[in-house]
Amino acid sequence: MNLNLDQLKKTFLSLHGLIVYEDLLQDKIIRDFYRLLAAVTGKHPDPKEIWQAYFQFFRVMLGRSWPDHLVQCLLNSQNIFAEQASRQGPADIDPMVRQSVLWDLAIVQKLAAIKPSDLKYIIAERFAKALMDETGIGEKAGNGATPIYKDDENWPTNWPEWETTSGTAKETFKSSEGLNSPLNAQQWLLAFKNRLLGDFLDGKSWSHNYNLLANFYRKAGCGILANYAAFRIKNDALVLEGIENPDPIRLSNLYCQEREQEVVLKNTESFLQNYPANNIILYGSRGTGKSSLVKALLNEYVAQGLRLIQLKKSQIKFFPELVRELADSSLKFIFFIDDLSFNEEEDDYRNIKSLLEGGIEARPQNILIYATSNRRHFVKESFSERQADDVHAADTMDEKLSLADRFGITVTFLSPDQESYLKIVEGLARESGIEIDGQLLRQKALNWAMLHNGRSGRTARQFIDNLRAELALN
Repeated sequence: MNLNLDQLKKTFLSLHGLIVYEDLLQDKIIRDFYRLLAAVTGKHPDPKEIWQAYFQFFRVMLGRSWPDHLVQCLLNSQNIFAEQASRQGPADIDPMVRQSVLWDLAIVQKLAAIKPSDLKYIIAERFAKALMDETGIGEKAGNGATPIYKDDENWPTNWPEWETTSGTAKETFKSSEGLNSPLNAQQWLLAFKNRLLGDFLDGKSWSHNYNLLANFYRKAGCGILANYAAFRIKNDALVLEGIENPDPIRLSNLYCQEREQEVVLKNTESFLQNYPANNIILYGSRGTGKSSLVKALLNEYVAQGLRLIQLKKSQIKFFPELVRELADSSLKFIFFIDDLSFNEEEDDYRNIKSLLEGGIEARPQNILIYATSNRRHFVKESFSERQADDVHAADTMDEKLSLADRFGITVTFLSPDQESYLKIVEGLARESGIEIDGQLLRQKALNWAMLHNGRSGRTARQFIDNLRAELALN
């Protein structure tokens, strides 16, 4: 027995002294544990409440490790320390904040050290008489109740125990084969967190992990930013929502795009290294890999702090406030607007014009916009407009055409010629492990393009998916 009742009471009371990490008490699992400690340490213990609280906590801990969960809560917390650390190095944190963090870490470590075997011993020792008197559970049960003895499975010392070892995160990290393997962005972030979690739990004193936590927030962000690499705007409201399974596409999966990739990668790398960078239009025919290239950037550069935020055309109005919230982060954000275009009746293009250039507020250095479009100038034009009775018709046309000019770089994606299309097909076939005669593959690919959507990277991938299914069925 490593823990007595007095020590348990002190640990329980210390939870009310959390300062920076007070939000841990909002976590459902920690709240269930708090309920259990309250029941066990109460002045007038209620055996039924203890029983229910113990097994409620046991149920939520199935498949989890208690120390692992507490550290995960520390990593996911959004507080003044996490926010300061995400903007600056550990040495620049407010000294009072630092002292408060050290205080909190000592409390949480004591919480992690509580073992179910200790709790069960305290429950059985302190409440044996209450259990006998109130429920008939004990060595002598009255009123015709069936006696339950200490060697019975229902006696507290025989209750099941939740996991208290800290190997879960380490095993998860080992199974990912390290951070240098070709993981997609979300897998990399999970592996990174699990490696840090393992390092954190290896330390004897959690207070000594202050720099470890600060560096984590600096590299991964805090709150929702530490849990996801890709985001969308939730329900047309000013709330970021993490994307659980972002597209795993890699640059190596995109064939015959060398010219286009060179321009986009050079600009993105400049952006990540804090050098001047431009917003980009990726313009061209459908199916040429414009969107895939932007999504592949996230998987390529997530370890360098890149994050991707998908923005719908109808959500452009939220952009200024989102930018203000993200401006102080050490992470780099690309707002991705896919298939951007406007018809004659829409005037939202004026909003995005002011966002790109023309507004009083400068765009932060950690924000870029990458937009794809099948239209070079975004706004639909008509010959009737050129013959309209607008006295300043030329000015009206210039206003519509000027949106594209606000992007610093335009990358044009051309439909592949026949040979390039076949190279894409061959690359995708190798990637998929398809074994088929080369000439037959080329002929089938050309027939597919004739019967379907013409030659494009998308058509090539659709053909390969169909071929894989065909070969599997045969």
